[in-house]
Parts: sequence; C-alpha cells; structure tokens
Amino acid sequence: MKDSNLQQSTGPSIRRRTLVMAAAGACTVGTAWGQAAWNPQRPLKLIVTYPPGGGADVTARAFTDQLGNKLGQAVVIDNRGGAGGAIGAEVAYRAAPDGYTLLWGNADILTIAPHLFTRLPYKPNEFVPIGPTAAVAFVLCGRGDIGVKTFAEVLELGRKKELSFASWGNGSPGHVGSEMFKTMGKVPSVLTVPYQGTAPAAQALLAGQVDMMYLPSPLFLAMESKVTTFAAAGKQRYDRFKQVPTMAEFGVPVDLEVWQGLFAPPGTPKPVIDRIASALTEVSADPAIRKKIEELGVVPLASSQEEFAKSIAPDAARWGEIMRAAQVKPQA
Repeated sequence: MKDSNLQQSTGPSIRRRTLVMAAAGACTVGTAWGQAAWNPQRPLKLIVTYPPGGGADVTARAFTDQLGNKLGQAVVIDNRGGAGGAIGAEVAYRAAPDGYTLLWGNADILTIAPHLFTRLPYKPNEFVPIGPTAAVAFVLCGRGDIGVKTFAEVLELGRKKELSFASWGNGSPGHVGSEMFKTMGKVPSVLTVPYQGTAPAAQALLAGQVDMMYLPSPLFLAMESKVTTFAAAGKQRYDRFKQVPTMAEFGVPVDLEVWQGLFAPPGTPKPVIDRIASALTEVSADPAIRKKIEELGVVPLASSQEEFAKSIAPDAARWGEIMRAAQVKPQA
C-alpha cells in the first residue's frame, strides 16, 4: 500500500481494530444457504447515501465496473441522498439479506452519526462489513470572493462576523467540521447550512450562497481554481496537495479524515459475504483501480473482512472524543 499521510492516520485503524457485533453478524449463516459458494444470478444494487457527483459517489463509481466483472453481474449504483445519509442507510438496513443490495458505507453514517443523534432509523453495528475501499481527506475552502486568502485571515474574519458553512446534512463531516472550527478556532458563532449532498453543497459554495465548505478531496481537486483554499482538515499535509497547509499548523487541530467501505444488510449469510469480499479484494489490488482512486485525491484501502470489522468500534470511539472536544451535542 502506498505510504501517505492519510493512510498513517486513517488506514491503520481500518486494518487493526475490533467490532464484535458486526463480526458476529458477518458469521451468520442461514441453514437454507449452507456453506456452498454463492454466485449472483442478477445485477446487484449498491446504495450510495448521497446524490450523484459527490465524494462518496465518485469514489464508488470507480469500483463498480470492476466489481461487477469479478462477480459476473453488473453492480448498479442507487443514489439515496438526504438526512445526512440516514435515508440511504435505512433503505440498505431494511433490504433483503440476499447479497443483491449492498451499502457504500462510510464513517458519516456508521461511526459519526451515533454520536450526533439519539435515534437513528437503522442500527449501525448490525450492518455486515465486507471490506474497506478508500480514505477521504477534506480541505477547508471559501467562496471565490470571500475577501481573505489565508486560514489565519479567515479565523480573524470569523471573530468579526458569522461565517456560513455548507454541509451535506446534519451529522456529516461538513457539519461536525463547522462546529470544530467554531470551538477550536475560538470563533463566537457559525451558521451551518445543510444540503442533500456534497455536490449540491459545493454548487452553493461556487454560487456564493455560503462562505465556506470542507470540500472532499475529489471535489477539491476539481474545483481548486474556483474557490479560495485555506487549509486541509488533517494531522499532516497530504501527498496529493502538499502545497495546502493543515489547520493544525495554525493551532486549530481539526481532523476530518473518513473511511469508506462496502457493507451488507444485517443477517446476510457468510457464503454471500465471502464471495463479495473476495471480489472486492481482487478489485482493490488492481493497479489501474488504485491509480484511478489516487488521482481523485483519495487513498485506496484494502484489508480482510475480519480486519475491517475490527476497525470500526475504535473509529466510533475516536469520533466520540472529537464530538466532545468540539462540544457537539446529540440531537433527537
């Protein structure tokens, strides 16, 4: 795996940690299925919990063709945006556990949301993890005519006036990041404006409807010339855009790195999980796919299903600590 700052902080957690309930779910085998190998007989549906064009959608589409080739059936993306990813997550959660509906899961809906909402329409720890796919960085950017050029200047601006932040729903890294900017940057107030996904939020930033946004790395690389770049929201500078300083360099240690991965509905039998996990492992090892992912500013991740399952609970604990430090209160 390519050495990178993003992998140093996010990748190892994907490989080494434990989530007992999810791992147990992955081992559930229905008697009707037995232990025979499973091969799909019709196309699979992959639920992406944000609209087309956003960071999660772009990354998912980089995998689907090859994943379908390995499985012998097409993998078709079904974008179910809204409610910070909760709508799509609920659809996947309630889907038949037969292998034909999968979830492009991420930290937003599985390890961040449980700390932000007292009730969710799905149970994050009951999804069956299949494997990690990518780790995504974020860059804090402003509208082109915001009038300041450095992160130090935007901090001063935020202490003089309320800045508006576009987010892709309550509970998203964009929402959490705005609260971290306020608390850690000692800014009196921010206004978070939720949109249905990262792509609509980014369009609002380009149109000057909001002041700021944490752009996921694929969108940042596509929009860099049209926005004002302030700082990356990570512990260290990233290989793909080393010219961008981190917020931590200015004494505001905001770290929003998140992972993405493939999940199945609760109760999906082990032969199904094993078949899809095997196909995903082959796709993740393909040099052409890895290059495609890296060109998006995203770090490819790969591990066994068991290692991936072990990583999730500690990541949830990490986000709990972040929420408390940012003084983010759970919502009903």
